[in-house]
Amino acid sequence: MTSTLKNKVVLITGSSSGIGEAAALAFAEAGASLVLGARRQDEGEAVARRIRDTGGNAVFLKTDVTNPAQVQALVDLAESEFGGLDVAFNNAGTDGESGMITDIDDSAFDTIINTNVRGVWNALRAQIPALRKRGGGSIINTSSVLGSRGVAGMSTYVASKFAIEGLTQSVALEVAKENIRINAIAPGPILTAMLENATGGNTDAFNSIVAMGRPGTTDEITPAVLFLASDQSSYVTGHSLPIGGGSKAGFVTS
Repeated sequence: MTSTLKNKVVLITGSSSGIGEAAALAFAEAGASLVLGARRQDEGEAVARRIRDTGGNAVFLKTDVTNPAQVQALVDLAESEFGGLDVAFNNAGTDGESGMITDIDDSAFDTIINTNVRGVWNALRAQIPALRKRGGGSIINTSSVLGSRGVAGMSTYVASKFAIEGLTQSVALEVAKENIRINAIAPGPILTAMLENATGGNTDAFNSIVAMGRPGTTDEITPAVLFLASDQSSYVTGHSLPIGGGSKAGFVTS
């Protein structure tokens, strides 16, 4: 699988930590050149430097995906630095402020929707023309197992991930005949800083409700991302791949 990624140019948003960082390292190990974007400059540059220090190719640009110009600049960097774009992993996102719908304010809604939905919208609009220049390519969006089920107290986050599922399906249909594939991954609870923050450090809370009895790790997500980026998934588009230890099927309640 990874052999088909050698010398590919891969763009990753939300690359400074968690799933994005793990994916960047995995793509670099497969021989791809990386264009990394994230809001946290020091952490993002550290990931790029780590790749370069091990003989890989990586550049970083501070990027806020809610800003269309910054997203376009990241795509432009891929073209100027490495000659084009072959793969994009739209991983930037936020869980924002949770709460019952009558208790959260407009700014909390805007933060989640602008990052999770508008961010992917901006990315797709910038990336698709670049992939057309290459004769095709692959885009992977980060959704969630909550992109297909409701959770009380998380209505805005859930709505944003439902939107990612819809964007993925609809835009995949628009570009399928251009050899551009668009898919999503739908992680369950994964051991990242975001999960630590969301649970106040009590990630063991998922042990009793996830069918496999534990949260996942970033290393259990990256193989799916690389598969969807590679030629091994050449006939897969418009789909969302759950990676949640059974949490797509449901949560264990007893």
